[in-house]
Amino acid sequence: MPASDAQKAQYFLIDQLVARANAVLNPDRQITERNVRYYMTLGLIGKGQRVSELPESFTATLGHKGNQRFFTDVDRDLVVTIKNGLANGQSVEALGGKPLTSKSTFLSESFRSAPTSTYLRSFEVNSIISPDVTRLPEIQDTWSLQLRNDLTLTGSGNRPSIEAIRALKSFTEENFPPTRSLDYLLSEESYDFEDDEYQTGSLKIEIEYADIASPFEGLLINASNAEATPGGGASGRIWEVCGADLLMQQRPTDLLPMKPGQAIFTGAGRGEDLGFSGVIHAFGPRWTSPVNKDAMNSGIKQRSLHGEEDTLIRTWQTILAMADERSENRLVAPLISSGLFGFPFQDCAEITFQTLLQTPTRVRHVQIRTVSRRLFEQLVETRYRVMRKLDII
Repeated sequence: MPASDAQKAQYFLIDQLVARANAVLNPDRQITERNVRYYMTLGLIGKGQRVSELPESFTATLGHKGNQRFFTDVDRDLVVTIKNGLANGQSVEALGGKPLTSKSTFLSESFRSAPTSTYLRSFEVNSIISPDVTRLPEIQDTWSLQLRNDLTLTGSGNRPSIEAIRALKSFTEENFPPTRSLDYLLSEESYDFEDDEYQTGSLKIEIEYADIASPFEGLLINASNAEATPGGGASGRIWEVCGADLLMQQRPTDLLPMKPGQAIFTGAGRGEDLGFSGVIHAFGPRWTSPVNKDAMNSGIKQRSLHGEEDTLIRTWQTILAMADERSENRLVAPLISSGLFGFPFQDCAEITFQTLLQTPTRVRHVQIRTVSRRLFEQLVETRYRVMRKLDII
């Protein structure tokens, strides 16, 4: 094997870390990138190596030298050990991580007043709930609430009240980073939720600190201009990687120029080698309304006087509809309209996340990418705020 190929196999990004770990783990113990990042916050695994820390012979082969973190098979083996250890009941401390927060070792009074048949199965029962809540009576009707693949509430006898469940959600939010919305898995119809083909609120939004053209299995979303021609920033990177010569030939010229809120579809060209199944070129709105800088600094939403907000909503609805038409349920995208188009960043992110979570769709995974650490942190905070506002977490 040539040296460069060997090095490419030796160092890889977090998505490959997850893929390699899942190839070893049992099917019922699969992990996600969020699990890995959660392990990082617990001190169970490092955050990877910076480009500057890697051999020059490897970094010379990189087409894009951003602030990416790289991992090795040693990290892969560690992730597998952590996942299996947690699943087998080992505590975070026993696995070498930081002690679990001691801010609140007991649930709120409303949950503690729930039937004594309830108990929490997590990393270590005794480190999370007081012993008086964990006594189990004779098994009767059983029920289960799965918050995450590593955190499950189970019990028998009377089911907890809605107030108790809300208290549990609050406890989880305070003590564990959010990974996904609460998923109720119960034994009888009392908590039966219809699993419609088109759903709202079940879509997973992931924020990735990465190059827009890093490998991804699914549709690639391009923040396009009206003519669907090569632009700057993330758009220019997409055209570069997929091949402007190939994508220009595939544009449906009869649909051009686009109006704000519209989108067209092309193949992914050479981007297919990176996993992209196609490109949706979406023409988002330009912000032309006045910007109140004092309001922006105070976190107050800007007033959309020229319909920019409605157009941004329509843009994402168009993207989701096109993905549904092609039976694609995974998308990777930049934050459309937030760059050169001047849409105030926080407002743009909030509207985008709300639209993704409130639009009926078959799409189940949308990854928003940025190469700015500052914007990455803002996106994570805004996503969490929107999910709380919509009562998803």
